Amino acid sequence: MPLYDFRCDGDCGYFEDMFIPLAKKDAAVCPDCGGGITTRIGAVITVGPMPSKPLRVNQIGREFTSNSEYKQYQRENPDCAILSAGSSEWRNHIDRAREKAEKTARRKGYRDLAQQHERRRAEKAKASGRVDKKVFV
Repeated sequence: MPLYDFRCDGDCGYFEDMFIPLAKKDAAVCPDCGGGITTRIGAVITVGPMPSKPLRVNQIGREFTSNSEYKQYQRENPDCAILSAGSSEWRNHIDRAREKAEKTARRKGYRDLAQQHERRRAEKAKASGRVDKKVFV
């Protein structure tokens, strides 16, 4: 059940948080005077990280417990950009990393990165005594 803030429409001035089922919300009455009550929407603060739920930035492996701490980190590290997963900068970063891994695999004598992964998987299976269904060359 949701928690609602209610205020009495009458003269008693009753104001309280109450648990009331959504179906009975419109039929609720003031517990003091029995008059009608109005639902109030309370202010909700959701700006920035809170100590109870810090902002975790996995790209840099750090948690920030306040918005000011996060902004200070950005000022001290202007070259460290935190990218969203859908941004074009992030996609470019992933593409560059993939190209670098492909070049390294070819330099080590593999056809491509997929072949390197297949061989590693086969070597692990052989070392653990499992028999893989696929035979890799």
